[in-house]
Amino acid sequence: MKNSQKNFWKLIMRKINNKNSKEGKVIEMPKKTGLGKGLDALFGPTPEEEQVKEDDVLKNLKITEVEPNREQPRKNFNQEALEELAESIKEYGLIQPIIVTEKDGYYSIIAGERRWRACKLAGLEEIPAIVREDDERKNNEIALIENIQREDLNPFEKALGIKNLMQAYGLTQEEVAKKLGKSRSAIANSVRVLNLEPRVLEFAKQGKITEAHCKALLSITDPEKQYLTAVDIIERGAPVKELEETNKRINKKEVSKEELKRMNILYKDIENTFQGFFGTKVKMAPGKKKGKIIIEYASNDDLERILNLMK
Repeated sequence: MKNSQKNFWKLIMRKINNKNSKEGKVIEMPKKTGLGKGLDALFGPTPEEEQVKEDDVLKNLKITEVEPNREQPRKNFNQEALEELAESIKEYGLIQPIIVTEKDGYYSIIAGERRWRACKLAGLEEIPAIVREDDERKNNEIALIENIQREDLNPFEKALGIKNLMQAYGLTQEEVAKKLGKSRSAIANSVRVLNLEPRVLEFAKQGKITEAHCKALLSITDPEKQYLTAVDIIERGAPVKELEETNKRINKKEVSKEELKRMNILYKDIENTFQGFFGTKVKMAPGKKKGKIIIEYASNDDLERILNLMK
């Protein structure tokens, strides 16, 4: 039911935006009623900076007249995700207009570069856009916020983006949370990633560990143990649940640095032995008293091959 409602509102908004863009009218969003909270109830809260304002006018701009923000260029985009969005745009049109400001001879994107790129992939010649005044401070703030909301950010990039936003505009965690549509605790946890041991932080920069791993690693107060545990996560692909169990033992001083090193070497050696025997990836997931051995298989035929080896 939820997906059908979502698609219904998307189609309605598309018709409204197409009609208004032709007539140069002010955009009017559906009002909240007693039956729900309008589009926010269906899609989740819209970030403060992208909420449509009463005096916003929607225009159709030539896609060649629009350029990314030259001051804050975004380099990395997930090509597969862009292609999926482009296919959706071909079928339904662009539901949410981009936000731009007029510069000398072109329009600079404040928010919506990913949508703009997808429209180009979809072969659109024009793109619906909200043109706002060139308020450099405000527009840079919006661009920074949208950058933080990218899906492909690693934990370090996300944490640094939030920190930069707070420092550049004197915002509190509560204010940033409101602008990003997140809880204050989520913002606090993201920023804490920057407190990781430097070598572990480098792993986060490289995207080798997830935000959930970072959060669990932060509970290890000994820098060397934190680093060794992070190395183990990367080498064995250890799940977060196993990491949390290991952390309890480390923080209770049940595991020394030397023992942790020996354990990592032992588990890796066992994994290599199993992988050599089964000819597929094998993971050890040890717990305090018991654990798991996870054997991967690529197909039903591969599973049958592994079962035959175990007979």
